Amino acid sequence: MRNILVGLFAAATLLVTGVVAQHEGHHPEGAAPPAEKAAPAAEKQMMGMHAEVAKLADQLAKSFAAIENEKDPAALKAKLAEHGKLLKDLQAKLKGQSQMMEHMHGMMMGGAKK
Repeated sequence: MRNILVGLFAAATLLVTGVVAQHEGHHPEGAAPPAEKAAPAAEKQMMGMHAEVAKLADQLAKSFAAIENEKDPAALKAKLAEHGKLLKDLQAKLKGQSQMMEHMHGMMMGGAKK
C-alpha cells in the first residue's frame, strides 16, 4: 500500500512539474511573450498619441474661442476653415488610436488563447 501511495505521489508530482514546465517552456527565462514585449513600445506610442490628441483638443478650444470673438466675416471664414482642419486632424488621430487599441486587444486576446 505504501509503494502504491509513493508511486501515485511521484506520478502526480511529475504531472504537475510537466504542466508547469510546458507553460514556462514557451517563454525562455527572461523572455516575455510577444504581446508583453510589445507592451512597453505600444504604451509609449499610445502616450504619444494621447499627447497629440490632447494638444489638438486644446487648439480646438482656442480656435473656437477665437471664432466666437471674431467680428470680421472674412477673418471668421478663415478661422472656421482652420477649425475644420483641426477637427479633421483630431478625427484622424482618434481613429488611429482606436485602431491601435483594437490591434493591441487582438494581440492580447490571441496571446491569452495559447
